[in-house]
This record gives sequence, structure tokens and C-alpha cells, in this order.
Amino acid sequence: MPRHADPVERRRQVAGALLNIVESEGLEAASIPRIARELGATTGLVQTYFRSKDELLLFAVRHLGELMNERVDAVLAEHPRGALAERLALALGVLTGAGATSDAESRLWLAFLARAAVHPALRELHVAGAEDIRARCRAALDEARRLGQLPAELDVEYEALALAAFADGLAVQRAVEPELMTAERVRGLLDGYLGRLFGTGAAR
Repeated sequence: MPRHADPVERRRQVAGALLNIVESEGLEAASIPRIARELGATTGLVQTYFRSKDELLLFAVRHLGELMNERVDAVLAEHPRGALAERLALALGVLTGAGATSDAESRLWLAFLARAAVHPALRELHVAGAEDIRARCRAALDEARRLGQLPAELDVEYEALALAAFADGLAVQRAVEPELMTAERVRGLLDGYLGRLFGTGAAR
């Protein structure tokens, strides 16, 4: 790890090292000395950018959220003219670990979720992220209703909450039981759910 680098990029490198350790060894293994070894740096250099492990954890969770949002945006950019049901399925596929490059993020999200139950600041970040997902679902369903792809009387608030909760459950099962909840199966379950919601059979 070079000693001279852009501070923002250096913080991202440290967060990336933490995420690598959490993915392979678990959250408890991600101590400051272990992160320093992962980077090939000293603990003092790591602490130049993060005064405590808690500060690093919060930054890493935000960084993870940014990575997942980038995955979603990239997938949607590849299908700018897709039907709303298809675009919802693609976006939620990334968030549930069924995307081509998002399996690791799904496992990391689960590790941080467990800590969030007893860590107020992490819980606040998790709740904000969950609300962002619900808001995206609400916006997509509201647009579909406006375009006549969903019934005018549809309760968008309720359906967005239900859809986000369904995706949340898939993400947990995908992270814990990847042999059973394969990426293909998760995509099929999402397609089936959205197909029933939109009344079109499979979403794609």
C-alpha cells in the first residue's frame, strides 16, 4: 500500500480490505491489525484515516451501499427501454445476490445486518438503505400504474413494502443457502412474483 495517495481513495482501499476480510473470515476477524496486514500497511497508517473500528465499519457499509447501487444502475443502463416489470426484476436481482457480480455484496450485507441489530448507528444506515429500496419500488410501481400496466386501484405503498420484503427474504436465503437458492432460482422467484403482480406471467 503506497504511503502517498488521495485520502478519499485511501479510505476506500481500507474499506475494501475490511470487506474482503468480512467476506472470507467474518466480521469479527476484521480488526485494525488484520486490516493493516491485508493492505500491507501499518496499523498507524490505517488509523490515520479511521480513528476507530466503528468509524471504519460505518464507512464500509456506506461504501458497500454505493457499490450495490452502482451495480443496479449499470444493469438498468443496459436495459433502458425494458418493461417496468423486467427492470424491477433486474434491479432486485442485483440486490438479492442473483446478479452476475453481486453474490459477495449479498453475503456482506447479511454480515452487517446481524451487527445492525445491536449497533444503533449501523441500524440507522440499514434502515435508510431499506427505505431507499422501498422508495425505488414505489416509484417503479407508481409509474407502472400511471402507464396502465397495473390496476389504477393498486395500493402502491403496500405492494412496494411487500415486494421489498420479499426481495429481502430472498437475499437472506441466497446468502445462507446458496446451493438451494441459486441465482437462477432467485431470478425465477422474482419473475414469478412480478409476473403475478403485473398479471403477465413471468416478468421476463
